[in-house]
Parts: sequence; structure tokens; C-alpha cells
Amino acid sequence: MTSSRTEGRSKKMAERNHRLIDGKLTKYLLPSVMMTMAMQLGAIVDTMLVGNLLGTQAMSAIRLCMPVMTVEQVVGYGLGTGAAIAAGTLLGQRDKKGASSIFSSVFRLTLAFGVLFTIAAFFLTEPLAQMLSGGGDLAGMTRDYLFIWMLGGPVIGLGLYLMNFMGVESKPGLSSAYIIVSNVVNLILDYVFLAFTPLGITGAALSTMIGYLAGMVVYIRYFVSKDKVLTLKAPWSFAAVRQAAKVSIPTLVYMGMSFVEALGSNLIVNHLLGENGVAVYTVCTNVMMITLMVTGGIIGVIPSLAGVLYGEKDYYGLRAVCIKTLKITSVVTAVLLLAVLIFTEQISGMFGINQEPLLSLTVPAMRCFMFCLPFYVWNKFLTSYYQCINEAKQASLITFLEYGAIQLPAAFIGISIGLSMGGDGFNAMGLSFVISEALTALASAIFRKIKHPGKGVFILPKENSGECLDLTIAAASAEVPALVKQLYNFGMEQGVESTLVNRMTVAAEEMTENIIAHGGKSSEWIDICFTIEPDILRMRIRDNGIPFDPTAYKFDGDLFDIRGIEIVKRIASTISYVRAIDLNNTVIEVKRNNKEEDNGGNDNER
Repeated sequence: MTSSRTEGRSKKMAERNHRLIDGKLTKYLLPSVMMTMAMQLGAIVDTMLVGNLLGTQAMSAIRLCMPVMTVEQVVGYGLGTGAAIAAGTLLGQRDKKGASSIFSSVFRLTLAFGVLFTIAAFFLTEPLAQMLSGGGDLAGMTRDYLFIWMLGGPVIGLGLYLMNFMGVESKPGLSSAYIIVSNVVNLILDYVFLAFTPLGITGAALSTMIGYLAGMVVYIRYFVSKDKVLTLKAPWSFAAVRQAAKVSIPTLVYMGMSFVEALGSNLIVNHLLGENGVAVYTVCTNVMMITLMVTGGIIGVIPSLAGVLYGEKDYYGLRAVCIKTLKITSVVTAVLLLAVLIFTEQISGMFGINQEPLLSLTVPAMRCFMFCLPFYVWNKFLTSYYQCINEAKQASLITFLEYGAIQLPAAFIGISIGLSMGGDGFNAMGLSFVISEALTALASAIFRKIKHPGKGVFILPKENSGECLDLTIAAASAEVPALVKQLYNFGMEQGVESTLVNRMTVAAEEMTENIIAHGGKSSEWIDICFTIEPDILRMRIRDNGIPFDPTAYKFDGDLFDIRGIEIVKRIASTISYVRAIDLNNTVIEVKRNNKEEDNGGNDNER
């Protein structure tokens, strides 16, 4: 955080603000919400159409397919999420080659896994359908729906995989476009196939696959763009896959436990409450998905932003993103919960449940179930956040408890107690999910306090290593003299050699003046972090101007003449650049106590 040792600073200059980061949060927020809404909305409306046009049995059959559908997405979505976070962290550390290696290697693995599922569709669909349905009346519809889904393995996997990386590539809008196109095509064909053809539940699955295939078209724009950072040309690397897998552990645990939860809850509910229980449970989970269209979308900005900020050790910016995200999410969660409690009966009718006795069973069960929403959203935020800061054990624990270790026993015990007390068991089913989410949040807090005593929920150091001056200036030339004076005073107070302090102040002046002059209209704020460590001086400069890589610039005598960059290159021991989360991020380093590095800096310029 900002050092308080230097006296005489103006308040405006002494404090780092988060306007630059807030701007990125705002930019990523809408596409993330739209993407999540479109993705969830497609599945929800799909379920509504099936429930109203084919009946609750068909709706329940789709629910029974969820375990296999989860496994099908484990590489594209599960490993892809960790791969995107790992690549974003490497970009924050200026390692483009390593980030591309992860991107290309996991892409190939995703494609291979999808092809394997396509082949398996011809041999495993029937036995899987029998197992999932318990050999009952739903076996035929389960088989028909599952066959089409397994055939589309490569389409599903690659679509979800690329969606994860669009935020890292500063193109979150393409992810939204992919989901929107996929679901619009899906829903149109859903209605056509279900209402006007005899395809039945096969038509519902077929429309989904065609929709995903249509959505893949939007990625053409990404692959032909000249400003993409990552490349598929990087050679295969098992080490890159392993690195992605390490970061993916919480997501992979989540998907593994989602499989266990989907299979276990289906078996428990079907065994104890029958087909009506599966129908009510399906509606409750879909209503939860409705609320997550917004709350999940807001939390969805965390993987896109937090990985890069953590890689840069910008703990101030990381805290600012998390706090603002939580504030927005809390308000939205309260509003959505209230809306569901008021309009429960109308929402049930949207899924084709509008007649007794099923309606009277669904309404109170759903109201009980939805009180788990605040705890669920909090646990989801923590899982996403901890995954980004390399706290895989903490994130995995939440997922393990939430989706299996607590939830399934709670559901079985809760429903059994409800039935033994003469009730129908449906309300007990809803309450069991509230209890499991609350206990998960409590267990996570206890584990964090044991593992990280004295640290808050974000588990971050209060400051970067070494002495640090962290501040923000407006992109205006009038701000530069005061900035230079502050940096100089700070360096001298920390006992840094005057020649090296002069180098850093010259570099800061030239870089900020360049940003102000050439950053364009979008350049409004500049973040500067000056860190003093025993062996090195490091300055991170971040701005939201037009993309510009100072390391690639060469003076050519043309109109685009930025001679100051050449000065910075001579002054610095190293200079690195990356365009991440749609911001220019430049790091200038000057080694200490190394006379060989003193090779041309004009130490008398001040």
C-alpha cells in the first residue's frame, strides 16, 4: 500500500485510487453477466419448453443425464478454467511464451477428450441410461437425450474452453456473443423441433448441439485478429498441462463433486420421493440457476481480473475488485431472493407445474430451498477467488463439502427425518440444502483461520515485499512534476543510491509523459507502484490508453517519434510489457549494487 514515510505529499498524490481497476471491472461486468445469463437462460428455457411441451417426465429425464453431461465438460470447462487463470497469471508476470504453451496444449487435450466421448456414444449410451434411471420408465428418454449429447463432445468442449480464454485476451464480448448465438439458435430450434416434429426429447438435445456449433462461428473473429496475445502454434507441453491442472484443482474438484452430487441427489430423491420428487428438485435447481444468471455473472469477473492482479502483486487493486464485487452481489442476491419468495407459484407454473398435487408440493419446498442462496453465493465467490490466488486447498475444501461431504448426507437425513415425522419430505429436502451451504461456509472460515491465523478473508499481505510507494495520477502533464518529486523523495528516504533514484525518476517521467501524449482519449488514469527491494528497484506503470509496447518500439525518425522510450531502455536493467485485462502494464527494473548496469543513465538530469 502507499508508504506514509514521505512527508509533504498532497493527499491527491499520496493515495492510490482504484478508478483504473473500477473501469475494468465495469467493462468486464456486463459481458460476464450477459454470458452467464445467456448460458443459464438457454438451459432454463430449454427445461421450461420440455416441461410444458413434453411433460414433467421428459424434464426429469434431462435432470438424470446431468452426471454424464458434467463429465463431458470436465476438460473444456474444468481444466480450461484453470488454464485461463494460469495463463492470465503468466501474462501478469510478462511470460507470453508460457501462457501460449498452456493455451495450445490444453486446447489439444480438450479436442481429444471430446472425440473420445463421440466414439463412446455408440457403445455406452444404453447402459448409462439404465444406470441413471434405475431401469424405470425414464430410461428410454434418458438414452435418447444422452446419445446426442455424447456425440457433440468436441463441440461442447472446445466452445467452453475458448470461452474461458476470451477474458484473458481482453475480449470478454466474444464469450458473450458465443453464448448468446448458441442459445438463440438452440431455443428457436427447440420450439420448432418440440412443437412441430415427432423428434421428442431427441429434438431437445439436437437443438442444443446445433446451437453450440453455430456459436463457434464467433470465435473466427478471435483467430483472425492481429492483436491476440496467445497462439495455438506453441508445441505440446505436458508441463503446461500439469501447471493448468494444478490451478484447476478447485474447478476439477467442483466438477467431480458436481458429478457425485448430481448422481447422489438424483438417486436419493428418486428413491425417497419418487418421480414427483425428481420433478420438484429439478424445478428448484433451475430456479437457483435463474438467480445465478446475475449473481454468478457478477462473480464471474473474478477469474478474468484477479489472476492478472495477483500475478502483478497488485494487492490493493485485487482487494478493490473483490470488495466492489461483493457489494454488488449482496444487493442483487437480496432482491432476487425476495422476488422468488413472492412469485413462487408463478415460477412453478413456468416449468409446467400448475396442477395439484404437484403444485402444492413444489411451492413450499422451493421457498425453503431458496434460503440457501446467500450462503451459496458466498461459497461460490470464495471458490473463484481462492483459485485465483493459489489457495487451491481452501477452494477445494469448499467444493468438497458443498457438493458431497455435507450436502448428500444432509439431503438423505433431512428427507428421511421429514418422512418419519409424517411429512411429505419435500420441505425437508429444501431445508437440507440451506443447512449444507451454511455449514460449508462455517467450515471454510474455521479452516482459513487455522491455516492463516491473523489474516482476513482475502488472505493477502498488507503490502508488497520491500518498501512500496503505490499511487495514482490523472493522465495530465501537470501531474508529472509532483510525481517525480514524490518518487525521488521516497527513494532517498529509503537510503537508495542517488544515481539509481535518478534513473527511476527519469524512467517514470518519460513513460508517463509518453502515456499522456500518445495514450489517446481512453487514457484517464495512471497507476504507479515503486518497490524497493534489497537487490532491485522495480516500477510498475499501468494505464488504460491505446495498446503500446515500449519494448518493441524502435526510433524510425517518422512522425511517431517517442525518443523518451529509448532513454528508458538505456536506463533500465530490464523492461517488460504485457497487455492484460485491456490495460498496458509495463515493468521497469534497475539492479542495485551492480556497476555494470550503470551504463548510460544521465544521473545529473535532476
